[in-house]
Amino acid sequence: MTLLGLSEEPGELEGYGPIDPQTARELAGHAPSFTRLLTHPEKGTVLSVGREHYKVPKDLRTWLRVRDETCRFPGCNRTAERCDVDHTRDWAFNGSTQHDNLAHLCPMHHAMKHYTAWQVAHARDGALTWTSPSGHTYRTLPAVVMRPPPVMSSTLVDDDVG
Repeated sequence: MTLLGLSEEPGELEGYGPIDPQTARELAGHAPSFTRLLTHPEKGTVLSVGREHYKVPKDLRTWLRVRDETCRFPGCNRTAERCDVDHTRDWAFNGSTQHDNLAHLCPMHHAMKHYTAWQVAHARDGALTWTSPSGHTYRTLPAVVMRPPPVMSSTLVDDDVG
């Protein structure tokens, strides 16, 4: 919003720190490209990189690990540290890299999700609803409820820097 002239909040220059709005606008005017990041307004944790990047940023991985604690398949208790971070709606099918489309799955359940008739739906609050091939449904809740705020700030980062 600062770059658009709709806010006077300071900018953040990666590797340097906060900069005044005018300097941010001048630097942005010369940047060859940008990556849009949705960040938590208090902590600055990345909550989404949208469709621009498949890879999950480190701080979003940490946020997800705290939220999930374990594999999110019903009954599995493998720790999140030993799991993959899965795009619930596949990246190849327009899924985005954001908190409400990512969950920890152990390698076995990750493969099962992709190669069997099991289906999963992801709610904004992190709850997953699994549907078995026979039609039974199972709901898993995040270990820690970490609802993002209703309004998130948007930070732009120069691609050449990060």
